[in-house]
Amino acid sequence: MKKLLFIYHGGTIGQIPEIREGGRIILVVPADGSQFREVCLPIISQYDDFFETTFEVITTKDSTNLNQKDWEKLIFRIKKAQDDEGFDAVAIAHGTDTLPYTATALSLALHGRTPGRTGLRIPVCVTGAQNPIYDEKGDGRTNLARMLETLKQAIILGIADVMVNFDKRVLLGCRTLKVSERRYDAMQSLSSPDVGEIDSSGVHLNSSLLRKRADAEDKLLLAPKFGRGVVGIELVPGLEPSLILGFIANGGVAGMVLKSLGEGNVCCEGEFSLIPAIKRATEEYMTPIFITTKFAGGSSGACHYETGYEAIKAGGIACFDHTDVAVDVKVIWLIGNGICATVDDFKKAMATSFAGEVTPPTELV
Repeated sequence: MKKLLFIYHGGTIGQIPEIREGGRIILVVPADGSQFREVCLPIISQYDDFFETTFEVITTKDSTNLNQKDWEKLIFRIKKAQDDEGFDAVAIAHGTDTLPYTATALSLALHGRTPGRTGLRIPVCVTGAQNPIYDEKGDGRTNLARMLETLKQAIILGIADVMVNFDKRVLLGCRTLKVSERRYDAMQSLSSPDVGEIDSSGVHLNSSLLRKRADAEDKLLLAPKFGRGVVGIELVPGLEPSLILGFIANGGVAGMVLKSLGEGNVCCEGEFSLIPAIKRATEEYMTPIFITTKFAGGSSGACHYETGYEAIKAGGIACFDHTDVAVDVKVIWLIGNGICATVDDFKKAMATSFAGEVTPPTELV
């Protein structure tokens, strides 16, 4: 019998309808997790021959209200589950809006700061739903059942990694993006292959794309902290460079993520050229400027165009095929754990895979 820790971490999947002014029905967070637990029990019981399950509530928040402190609490709970309590797997029910952020944070923190090394010896799987679990026609119950099956197969195959299951897909946690607020197939990995698929015959994991328990060290090598002061700006035609420098000059900005037009392309001519601002930010204010793309499945760093080449030449940091979510989380993770101290440190780190979040380039740009 394998020990499973089942964590309820809020989100749509456990929210309940409430009538507000004018008879409008909205979803609100429950007072506690008792009602959610009651609906989960019949699903969990289907795996009583394989799992001895402990149900635990960490938060009932809407995931939009989660922050770094919530990630850190969850990370330390997983550490305790593995290192002190002997759990064989962790299942997490989570809200969809920030599910990719939490999955990325868990991936980086649990695998740690040393590339190629990890102390994570158990599989962790996160899921959510587009409908509350109380809606029998929705996807909540299905996704939960598939999460348990995913973890069962992961244990059988000796997999020890952070995954997301949603609809018919199993994804690497740090490669996951939310691509729809309505479709059941709402989570996808557009810059790397899915690590598994779910069909009528069950869950099929591609173990070659996932880390193994046999390769893990005896204890978690945690890097559990997340910094502050990182701001993201989506580039649009006519964005004034003074706005970017204004953020930085006023202080408190530890890093800036520019979500570019195309594959890292930034306006480089005329009054709206951002090149002088990037150069001044990196050289005068010593503030790293990260160049990513706002397009799902895109990549920045190839420098096929002058507009991208000039941004990198001015000191911008290429983020390659990280998702924009992974860039946001990774930068504050690098800061929080003291992994990077200089702009050059950040350049190397963004070209380094700590948890599978990026395909390392053959050469730095």
